[in-house]
Parts: sequence; C-alpha cells; structure tokens
Amino acid sequence: RQAFRFGALYFALYALPFPLDLVPGVAFLAQLYTEAWNAVIPWVGNHVLGIGHEIAVGPNGSGDTTADYVRLFMVLVLAAAGSAAWGLLDRRRQHPGLAAWLTVWARYWLGTIMIGYGVVKVFALQFPEPDAFRLAEPYGESSPMGLVWAFMGYSHPYQAFTGGMEVLGGALLLWRRTTTLGALVCVGVMSNVVMLNFGYDIPVKLFSSHLLAVAL
Repeated sequence: RQAFRFGALYFALYALPFPLDLVPGVAFLAQLYTEAWNAVIPWVGNHVLGIGHEIAVGPNGSGDTTADYVRLFMVLVLAAAGSAAWGLLDRRRQHPGLAAWLTVWARYWLGTIMIGYGVVKVFALQFPEPDAFRLAEPYGESSPMGLVWAFMGYSHPYQAFTGGMEVLGGALLLWRRTTTLGALVCVGVMSNVVMLNFGYDIPVKLFSSHLLAVAL
C-alpha cells in the first residue's frame, strides 16, 4: 500500500499539468502550476541543496538542467512525505478505484507524448538531413549528440520507422483492450531511446527514463 501511495503521488507531481494544459477552459491552472515550480526551484536549490550558482528555470532545449534535477529531488521528497502522511491517516484501506484512474491517466499521458514524438520523426522534423556544416565537420570533432542527429537525419526511412513505432505504441495505449500491447511496444522503443540518450549524452535522460518507467 505504501509503495502504491508513493508511486501515485510521484506520478501525479511529475505528470502534472497534463491534462490541464490540453483543456482551454482550465489551461491557466497549468500555467499557475508551472509558475509555482519555477518560483520554488531556485530557492530550494540554493538554500536547501547548497547550489552556489544561479539556477535558471524555463525551457532551454535541455531536459537535464540543474533545475530539472532540483525538481526531481523535490518530487521525491514530497511524494515520500505525502505517502507517509497518507499511510498514517489511512492505514488499512486499499485503493482499487484510484489505481484504475491512475492507470488511465498514465496511459493517456504516455500515449500522447509517444504519438507527439513519433509524428515529428515520421515527417522527418526532429532530425533534419545533415547540412553542409555537418558534412564538412571532421568526424572526430563531432559531439556524441551530433553523431546521433547526423545518422538519424541521413536515413528518412529509418527515422520514419522509429517514429512509426512510437506512434503505434502510443496509439495502442489509448484503448483499454490494447493497453498491454501498447505498453510492450513502448518499452521496446523507449529502451532504445534511453540507451541512445545515455550512450550519446543527449540531454533528455530524465524525461526519457520516466517514459520508460511508466511504460513498464
């Protein structure tokens, strides 16, 4: 029960503001949620974790910034504290209804992200063809991430294949009866993505690892 409570709170804190950011009438709540994190993260990083430099918040093209790691620390602490308090207040109760709704939330959260990532690959929007600079750059001077962008952008068929598998896994998650198959497809696809991110130092390690964990 405690493991479920911790996992439920952790996922809720991490997945929000989805799906609020997709609903026009309540999109402002998603903005408030994001602004609240952005206001607290620098203070926690500087005064609790002792980080000496200024902590920038907001999107900057990387998912592995100092702010992202501070936020991850806060999510872990809040989920641990919340699950402990939850356990003290409600020691014996099971939560089958909550588990069912959390599974639906996780399905649609992961499914929409996988479809979004897949579509940009199918239409070769994430990895463009190697430009003149990339083609003229000495191989040994390429960054690990640059190598991935070059070999993915070189082959449109392979890029479309990987994107198609992401779309397939995400789409299968949107229907209850195909959830298990969709999760298995996403596990296979995201295992490769996570290894690419770690092996080639692509700064989406935290986010891709969470996608894989939710698929599992």
